[in-house]
Amino acid sequence: MADVWWSPILASWTRAHDVNDVSGSSQVLAVTADQHGFVSVGSHNGKPAVWTTTNGRSWTTIILPSPAGVPSAQLEQVAISGNRVVALGQGIRPAGNVPFAELSVDGGATWHQVPFGSPGPDTAFTALAAGPGRFTAAGQFGPPGQRQVAVWTSANGTVWTSSQVGGLTGAQAEASYHLTALAPSGPPDSAVTGIGLITTQQAQEVFTVALPAR
Repeated sequence: MADVWWSPILASWTRAHDVNDVSGSSQVLAVTADQHGFVSVGSHNGKPAVWTTTNGRSWTTIILPSPAGVPSAQLEQVAISGNRVVALGQGIRPAGNVPFAELSVDGGATWHQVPFGSPGPDTAFTALAAGPGRFTAAGQFGPPGQRQVAVWTSANGTVWTSSQVGGLTGAQAEASYHLTALAPSGPPDSAVTGIGLITTQQAQEVFTVALPAR
């Protein structure tokens, strides 16, 4: 079972529980919050899973179907904007992992998969943010040793568009760029700030980047 802890003051913590008392193997990989409660995502017995709560202590488990043709899947990123909740994850298969997106328009109570295109093989999500007027996601794709950064934006979580990000390839020989966090940096049409790591054979270096406005 997923292990979740809750604190009203960040000084003392109480172990939360799942009101559905679901048995089996669970993992929680991301969590987000708004004024109505919390939503966390991960997997349960190899299926995409969502947990919701209004108080941080009692959670409801929602098991979602895996993408078609995928034996197992997990959700890795989640973000809230108003009543819309977006969750992104990977379908895991021997031929290569595939990205997929889930959308809730009622605060996390019900979900459905939405189309999500991949720029290349083995796409993995590394960050997701919600700001006024859009969602922004970051990830990587490509074979080991040739991983590239990918960025997607969506106005409402239904239709996703990939964006080119300059300056994250070719600046250093054999460097790998990895965006690890995203945050809105202003009004709806302004850029989103990304923070990540440049990794070479010699060292790691932190970088920041302004992602393109929609």
